[in-house]
Amino acid sequence: MNPANPVEQAALDSDVEKCVQCGKCTAGCPSGRQSRLRTRMLVQLAYQGRDVTDMKELWDCTTCYNCAERCPKGVNTVDAVIALRNLAVRKGNFPRVHLSAIENLYNTGNGFPLSPEVSQIRAIIGLPKEPYDVSTDPEELDKVRKLMDITGLLDIVRRGRP
Repeated sequence: MNPANPVEQAALDSDVEKCVQCGKCTAGCPSGRQSRLRTRMLVQLAYQGRDVTDMKELWDCTTCYNCAERCPKGVNTVDAVIALRNLAVRKGNFPRVHLSAIENLYNTGNGFPLSPEVSQIRAIIGLPKEPYDVSTDPEELDKVRKLMDITGLLDIVRRGRP
């Protein structure tokens, strides 16, 4: 175990060394039923020093915390997954769909803007074409952009562009 290694540190911070391999986390994982995700194995591999930031399964976790709630030893694999994702993004390892969502959020205030067809239907049924969110409030959009600029999120993600 090398505490200077950020991947290992993320696993260590989750108390993964307390894991008794009971499998309750895996049994309660909604993503694990749909994918190869086994959060316990992912975090264990990181704890053993393996760089898991390039594993697709890292992005399958919904961060529902079912695993943490079910764990009899209090291992919090979700926080480790989040930390590992942050490391993955810095390395450019993330699903490319996230890049367009982040750019849309920065440019428009909405990561997944409505299609023109949906906006038109909203107007027909008496709803505003766009629901109220930061995209409809210039002051709030400026705050979102400032936060993204301060954290460097857009730059970090763009560096990972293929």
